[in-house]
Amino acid sequence: MDLKSRYTNYELRPFYAGSGAVASVSEDGQLLATSVVDEVNIMDLGSTKKILHKIENDDEQEITALKLTPDGNYLCFVSQAQLLRIYDLNAKKVVRSMKVSSPVYVMDCDASSTLVALGGTDGSVTVVDVENGYVTHSLKGHGGTISSLKFYGELNSTTWRLASGDTNGMVKVWDLVRRNCLHTIQEHAAAVRGLDFRVSDASEGTLELLSGGRDDIVNLHQLDASKKVKLLQTIPVNQQIESCGFIQGAKKENLFYTAGGEAVFQVMSLDSGFIIKKSKKPVEELFIIGVLPILEGSKMYLVLSDQTLFLVDMHGSFQELDDSIIIEHKIAGNHGTVADMRFVGPGLTMLALATNSPALRIIPTTDFLPQQEDTAGESIGNDVTSRSLPLEVELYEGHTDLLNAVDSTEDGKWLATCSKDHTALLWRYNSDLSKFEIYAKYTGHAGSVTAVGLPNVVRKDWPEFIITASNDLTIKKWTVPKPDRENREVHVIKVSDYTRRAHEKDINALSLSPNDSVFATASYDKTCKVWNVDSGELEGTLANHKRGLWDVSFCQYDKLLATASGDKTIKVWSLDTFSVVKTLEGHTNAVQKCSFINKNKQLISTGADGLVKIWDLSTGECIRTLDAHENRIWALSVLQDGEEFATADADGVFQFWRDSSEEESKQNLENEKLRVEQEQSLQNYLSRGDWTNAFLLAMTLDHPMRLYRVLENSASANNESSTFVFNEELDKVIASLDNEQILTLMKRSRDWNTNASTHSIAQKVIRCILMRHNIATLSDVPGIMNIIDAVIPYTQRHLTRIDDLVEQSYILDYSLVQLDKIM
Repeated sequence: MDLKSRYTNYELRPFYAGSGAVASVSEDGQLLATSVVDEVNIMDLGSTKKILHKIENDDEQEITALKLTPDGNYLCFVSQAQLLRIYDLNAKKVVRSMKVSSPVYVMDCDASSTLVALGGTDGSVTVVDVENGYVTHSLKGHGGTISSLKFYGELNSTTWRLASGDTNGMVKVWDLVRRNCLHTIQEHAAAVRGLDFRVSDASEGTLELLSGGRDDIVNLHQLDASKKVKLLQTIPVNQQIESCGFIQGAKKENLFYTAGGEAVFQVMSLDSGFIIKKSKKPVEELFIIGVLPILEGSKMYLVLSDQTLFLVDMHGSFQELDDSIIIEHKIAGNHGTVADMRFVGPGLTMLALATNSPALRIIPTTDFLPQQEDTAGESIGNDVTSRSLPLEVELYEGHTDLLNAVDSTEDGKWLATCSKDHTALLWRYNSDLSKFEIYAKYTGHAGSVTAVGLPNVVRKDWPEFIITASNDLTIKKWTVPKPDRENREVHVIKVSDYTRRAHEKDINALSLSPNDSVFATASYDKTCKVWNVDSGELEGTLANHKRGLWDVSFCQYDKLLATASGDKTIKVWSLDTFSVVKTLEGHTNAVQKCSFINKNKQLISTGADGLVKIWDLSTGECIRTLDAHENRIWALSVLQDGEEFATADADGVFQFWRDSSEEESKQNLENEKLRVEQEQSLQNYLSRGDWTNAFLLAMTLDHPMRLYRVLENSASANNESSTFVFNEELDKVIASLDNEQILTLMKRSRDWNTNASTHSIAQKVIRCILMRHNIATLSDVPGIMNIIDAVIPYTQRHLTRIDDLVEQSYILDYSLVQLDKIM
């Protein structure tokens, strides 16, 4: 029986999560720098979409601020340990490291990529030369934490300014050439989070400064060459401001942008104070924590508080007649906790996610998942450097509360979601737009809808029904309206075909049989119930678990059903007798998901212990445990009867698995064939006395006793001068070994030395190495001193034993002499 026992895994981890540091982008938009707690990732946003650099933070402290230089040559980042590091992207190493006076949460870099400014919580501003790594300015005068920074400089001129704002609402403008404070402005009543410069009158050398704060206002100041400041305008924006700035190339229109509260990005006119363009407010309660202009302001990245980035096309937005903002694409730094997922779309090349968000998330997997021919040989594991990562995400808003579960039809073109907002939505794939659209909305449950199911057999062009389960302890069957090409409005269905009270506690999962004749519900009341799809009548109750059930799954090829429970077991049931056929035990915590694979021969399960287990149903034994997650695995989606499957955990880490059992079997056969050939070659070398090839082949085989036999045979065949330990040929080979080979040979000698029957060869090897290699060079080999320390005690024991034998031989000699005298 052919079983699937080996899987190659490909990992997709969050690249922006768990840190308050705002992401940074190079001016050309090709590089993106993000942080995951104490690590920094630098991504290629071009065609390859790869992680170019992964920078480990040695002090394991959270990254608080980071900034890419506009030219993309350096990354500056600061950790909670108040340590500034400058990373050279070309040399791929940290070239400067220095201590700063206080924690830093805001940074800015000038347009020439020469200087970086750091704003401290002690009110100080430190300016550092990026390339040379020394402090050029240390500016003091603020009474609160620095909350914003902005450079302004003109090449080949003496006009270099730095504006800084603090949490008390104060703004200071510094002259970096003269090293003094030019202007102090106190016009805000809360933290200043946005600053920007522009030239007001080049002939007179006057600048305009835009400042925005958490007091929901924007101020426009005029700064002349002297120390005079004039407040030109104060504009209320009715929004907590986290970032603001002038729209470049829009001098005639006199426009500026603000972003922050309610995750809204808006473009306003300084002349009228009216909103010109405005992005749509998301359903989820988010806010924008940063705006990253690129390509001279023609595009901007909006950084949201959930570490999602939106790329805004400013030029395209101004060409639109309405007030909409064009968002080119969205990048998800992480997906949070993934509760459920399904492969969807034409060819099942996308993954639909139910996460701790009201929006349905869909990510592409086409360029990330390897082709079949890529899986030959050993597991590639977590190496994704050769493939494009699915950074982009489609967000579909329809629900108003968190999603609980998703389901899809076999072709992936119809998708159902259910939410804590008491509703379920049916989505249809629009091939013209290459996007999903809401087709129908089902309302009627009195509680959170926890599970949803679509038919496995779609006889027409659409699924004819949908089944939902809720925390109101009921199940409902709903009719899906027939599609109408002329009517594209969302169907709102308020009346179900039937409603049944199903369980005594929350219903956690729902599954339909392969022929859609029955469906099963799994509940926290420790039971699974089987229902007739047409009538909604109860057909059987499966009660044998000791704790609540998390999942239920039908077998596609037999009348079997599997349930996963909090009692750490999976039970396989017969649908004929409603009795337990097999109980699978092995998880150390609750089993979250289960699914039949390989034509009912096997089963996959995932658990709260972070493990994926592959079971042989004929024996009920676990034949493989896949350990690649560090947290509870909530989600599982299987393709092609187990040829591929995906898992996702509470940390938002995805593992994509592909069956490589056949490749492994072929590789094992090849390895065995090679081993037999090498064994024969070794015997031939020994019989011919070819000690060089015999020794080197034995080292390659990495088998201790084969290597021992070669050395033992060589020593016993040595009839030459005592100047050689083994013989001239073998001594020369040992003299030519590199450090790694010496270390391996010393490890073998250490092990042989522990046994009285093999210690003599071990001592010969050690002696030969010490005679043929420089002692000073040997002592520098990493790990060799530990081996020598382990060799010495046993060597002393062997010497003591030999001394005892010699002493006993003297007594025997004396006794024999005395016996001769008596005789």
